[in-house]
Amino acid sequence: MMSILEPWHYVKPSSLHGTGVFAARDIPAGTSIIEYEGKHISNQEADEMEPSDPNNPFHTFFFSLSCGKIIDGGDGGNESRFINHSCAPNCEGHENSAGTRVFIVALRDIAKDEELLYDYALVIDDDITPTLKQQYRCLCNAPTCRGTMLALPEAKDKPKVTKSALHKKLKKIRREQKKLRKHMRQLNKKLDRILQHTEDPV
Repeated sequence: MMSILEPWHYVKPSSLHGTGVFAARDIPAGTSIIEYEGKHISNQEADEMEPSDPNNPFHTFFFSLSCGKIIDGGDGGNESRFINHSCAPNCEGHENSAGTRVFIVALRDIAKDEELLYDYALVIDDDITPTLKQQYRCLCNAPTCRGTMLALPEAKDKPKVTKSALHKKLKKIRREQKKLRKHMRQLNKKLDRILQHTEDPV
């Protein structure tokens, strides 16, 4: 029988990317699976750091905290740093009340041997260009995949046109059309009078 103290996860090669983290047994929704650990650094320190993998400079083990610090999972981190990204995640990061620690929590029931995934939603200061999207491209292949691990600006909802609003708009258009027809009749009458005065007498 498995002890409750044994980890919920194990690590092995992933079909998505490199190394992944998988469920060691069925994990109920809401379970705190593992803490995301590592050295706490400032944003400036993160900007000045060399890539953890020179061959893949856009790969990162950073996890931003609401307190303003960043957890560098590549320095003193644990196996949580191997959890891969997905646009359709089964996990997400939950901070403690102080915003100084992060725990990876199951969003739904996760079956044994299923890969653990969360949405990185990476935030950068630069404008998001097609090149940046490609540099941080996503490999999750989920139906809802947005094609990048970057957090994209949310599209504003288009205003909905109700039947009532449409009816009012049509009434306004008809009123304008009526005014225009009246104006055209007046112009035609004026034009007729002008033509009558300019005709040569017979």
